[in-house]
Amino acid sequence: MNLKKIFFERPAHNFKAIDGIRAIAVLWVIIFHVWIFQHNTYPELLGKVAQNPFLVWITKGDLGVDLFFVISGFLIGTILFKEYKRTQTLNFKSFYLRRFLRLFPVYFFSMIITLYFLHGAGAEKWVTAWSNLLYVNNYVFKSYMGWTWSLAIEEQFYIVIPFLIVFLFPKFRKKWILFTVLAIIPVILTYYYSVHIFNFEIPYNRKIFGEEWQEWFWGYYMLTHLRYGGLLSGVIAAYIHVNHSEKVVHFFTNKTKLSNVLIVFSLVCFAVITSLSLGQAAPVEESIFYELPRNFVVYYEVIHRELFSYAVVFIMVACMYSKSRIIVPVNNFLSAKIFYPIAKISYSIYLFHVMFMEWLFPMFSEYAEGSLTNLQIVFVNGILSLIGSVIVAALMVVWIEEPFNNLKNKLTSKKQRS
Repeated sequence: MNLKKIFFERPAHNFKAIDGIRAIAVLWVIIFHVWIFQHNTYPELLGKVAQNPFLVWITKGDLGVDLFFVISGFLIGTILFKEYKRTQTLNFKSFYLRRFLRLFPVYFFSMIITLYFLHGAGAEKWVTAWSNLLYVNNYVFKSYMGWTWSLAIEEQFYIVIPFLIVFLFPKFRKKWILFTVLAIIPVILTYYYSVHIFNFEIPYNRKIFGEEWQEWFWGYYMLTHLRYGGLLSGVIAAYIHVNHSEKVVHFFTNKTKLSNVLIVFSLVCFAVITSLSLGQAAPVEESIFYELPRNFVVYYEVIHRELFSYAVVFIMVACMYSKSRIIVPVNNFLSAKIFYPIAKISYSIYLFHVMFMEWLFPMFSEYAEGSLTNLQIVFVNGILSLIGSVIVAALMVVWIEEPFNNLKNKLTSKKQRS
């Protein structure tokens, strides 16, 4: 097996910036989890992160998942819309088979490893693990491998979206109406949950991993009907990319002032949202924005993910189409070759990194207590978890992801020929 080809030879396509976004997303999530998993152990030290305007972006690492959603929606949407444009239908069996072979093998292996190393080999854990196997663990039996809730959201979304494209899409002559309705639904539902279920208390007074925090996490944060907006934003961008690429080129070429304004606006939105530690995982008493009115914080909660997702989508599309002096440096950075190996193993890193943290943090913290400062313990924990996750992820790509990816390509190519 050619390891150089797997990890360093990037396929020839015009989505190179996506590699950078994917790599940043997984690294951001890891840094965020290093912070949040050690927060209650070292509250004074890690609470300062939320108070520091230069480090507060760490507390918004949950947005790394939204980056994954945007990328996934765009890439999968592009595949679906290209097929639909070519054939006026979709091969459902082929699509679901490709998704299964891409995601499930290494996911199943990670479940076995996590079960054995973190929980012992007790069969009772599989009573709840079945919800992971069916990708419903964001609604049912949510505690096992809780960080994989995002996979459940993706798969639930992709079960539905092909049917929408084939059966509902043709009924709308003006496609933007359908997209607008689908985009507004999670905003309305998020407002309803914020105001009528959590009573404006989502971001406030929640000790991380405490009872109220978990109630918010399990009953709000990971629900598909509140979180599919990022996936949808990517699908909308894919539709425009596949069906209206000439108009996009014309827009960025001939309406440079407007396109530059929108590029700057998107970059500012990205910067501002990643710099506001308003609720989510960060306890508000530690936030530099603690004095803001509660109503403002809740309205921010309602719209910030959607705004963030569409800002990222526009930046991504601009990287593909625009030659503006504003976006070219951004595109060059995101397209850097150094990001490709990280992007290649990002899925397996995401699956295994929490396992390392839950196993390593207590053990190393106890070992190093007294000989290292709290800051050094936190830092070393993070570095060791990252190194371990990268090594295991690289092995998973070679041993599981690539073989099943080759099988996927062989099976789908046979179906297409037949």
